[in-house]
Amino acid sequence: MEDYRLSDFWSMPADHRETVLLEAIAAAHAWHYRRNRAYRGTVAARGVEGEAGAIAEPGALSRLLRPTAQTFKSYIDVLGTPFPQDRPAEFLAWLDDQLSVDLAPGRQNGFRPRYRSLEALLQAVEAAWTGRGFQVLTSSGTSGRSTILVRNGEATARTVDSFYQSFCRYLGVEGIQRAIFVMPRRTRIAMAQMAAFSVSRLDLPADHVHFTIPFPAEPDQVRIRAGRTFRPGLGGWVEQRLGYPFMNWMQARYVTPRAVRASLDLLRRAEAGGERVLLFAGYVQLHAIAQALQAEGQTLHLAPGSLLGTGGGLKELYPFSPDQIRADVADAIRDSDGAPLPVRDVYGMAEANWAAMQCARGNYHLPPWVYARTLDEDDAVQEGGDSTGLLAFFDPYGGGRLFPAFFKTADQVRLVRPAAESPRLEVAPELACPCGEPGAYIAAGSIRRVDLLHEAGCAAQV
Repeated sequence: MEDYRLSDFWSMPADHRETVLLEAIAAAHAWHYRRNRAYRGTVAARGVEGEAGAIAEPGALSRLLRPTAQTFKSYIDVLGTPFPQDRPAEFLAWLDDQLSVDLAPGRQNGFRPRYRSLEALLQAVEAAWTGRGFQVLTSSGTSGRSTILVRNGEATARTVDSFYQSFCRYLGVEGIQRAIFVMPRRTRIAMAQMAAFSVSRLDLPADHVHFTIPFPAEPDQVRIRAGRTFRPGLGGWVEQRLGYPFMNWMQARYVTPRAVRASLDLLRRAEAGGERVLLFAGYVQLHAIAQALQAEGQTLHLAPGSLLGTGGGLKELYPFSPDQIRADVADAIRDSDGAPLPVRDVYGMAEANWAAMQCARGNYHLPPWVYARTLDEDDAVQEGGDSTGLLAFFDPYGGGRLFPAFFKTADQVRLVRPAAESPRLEVAPELACPCGEPGAYIAAGSIRRVDLLHEAGCAAQV
């Protein structure tokens, strides 16, 4: 496939862009089919062959999709346990099947029979293939059963580029002078990694980028805090009876209050200095900051151009709705003219090297290098300009070459593709987003997890 840069897609005519993406999907399919055993086994069982032209057959495109809720959790079924640290050899064999590169089996000989934690095993994986620049990421699933996937240097660079371009285009973060993330700096959780990627190219001084949760969030800590999956035997009894209540006590009594205090100190410093701020947090943490200000009877006034961002949705039990959280935040944090600061949500997932940014009208705009469609109840691709179904996406340019980025999500959405995005459809200007941005978007308020809620990523668990 032709080697376009992601930035080229912004100005590409819609009909040409669709042709380019379909050709790239076909080429990526053929490339991964030869190299990726897990992908080949899945699509071959559906009757799809390895030639690029195979996807031109009716219905073939949807047969390339694998489910985000299962693909990188499938080690659990293969190993018979959600604890790969207990079976490293089998886990490495599973990982080798998932990647479109050869892991060189000899490297696996130095692994231990068991590891004390998932973090220790993942560190060993990264160390064994240091030359390839592997970075192992996890989800923050509330079940504690982690999605486990790998990025290399190429995939990380593409992700940085993807997030940077979308954040600049849709959120206008170029003028930000200080970035505050209410999340840990040291973690494998893709949500937190996404936040770091979004500002890595803004050239902010190191002392103007802050992570205010003071402790690392390792996979086993996240799992225990979720309170759903515990180790077998005595170890699991200790996790459930001691670790789980202690971690939640620490979170409520120490971690969250300390993160809120640190965030408020930084926000007040920015207020005094007239700095434009990006404050990024989960809904729960953002609300905690607003409630602390309300309890003190204070309102912060930040420089115009400041922005409040959130991501991961609200998937844990919490007594306040997103609308109430936004109202409290608007009451507590305003710009220097007294207007509420915008709160923009970000929709993404661990398996994607892209994110959809929420515009001022509440819609989530998909980057133009992502080929997105909805699926009907029979898993057939819906081609209409305004359709509702499970979101599916193909990311042949931004997805990297470690695995085919062709996924069916577990999110039902209303996907709108205006005439400019769908040249084969009748002109329908009423579908265009009122914010003025062209291209496809997920309609505000339409994202709904239709199954496997317990597996959903949740930034509030960080």
